[in-house]
Amino acid sequence: MGDSKLNSDIVVYNILINGAGKCGKVDIARVLFQGLIDKGLQLNVRTYNVMISGFCREGQLGEAKLLFLKMDEIGCPPDNVTYHVFLQGCLKNKHYDDVKMLLQEMDGRGYSLDASTLSLFIDHIAAGLLDRSMLKLLGKLVSKELMDHPRLCT
Repeated sequence: MGDSKLNSDIVVYNILINGAGKCGKVDIARVLFQGLIDKGLQLNVRTYNVMISGFCREGQLGEAKLLFLKMDEIGCPPDNVTYHVFLQGCLKNKHYDDVKMLLQEMDGRGYSLDASTLSLFIDHIAAGLLDRSMLKLLGKLVSKELMDHPRLCT
């Protein structure tokens, strides 16, 4: 991007990082992400979410976890979307070590599960990949709106 005015626009970087991650070019996404830090640009929660998503998509859960943990340290706490992205990455990659901790943190922060993340949990529990004892914790994280959704009741 050289010295263009777009060079300092975090939104443009978020789009580029997201696109690179979705195309399986997580190394390019990492270079762009690091470039933001090197330029002293303020990273936002969206920037972290797209980078964590890219790492998860490529099965690099260790890298995703490092970024996830770094967010609180630098004063950019994970939001509900961050938890969904990281939880889905853990489930899809069968990396269950941190799932319970993430669910407990979500509960402590007052976050809830979205339909796609809940569906993944149910699939993994039904397949015997996760302990059924998770159902109680999951129940605490399902929003009233989701429970009242007519499609879930049919």
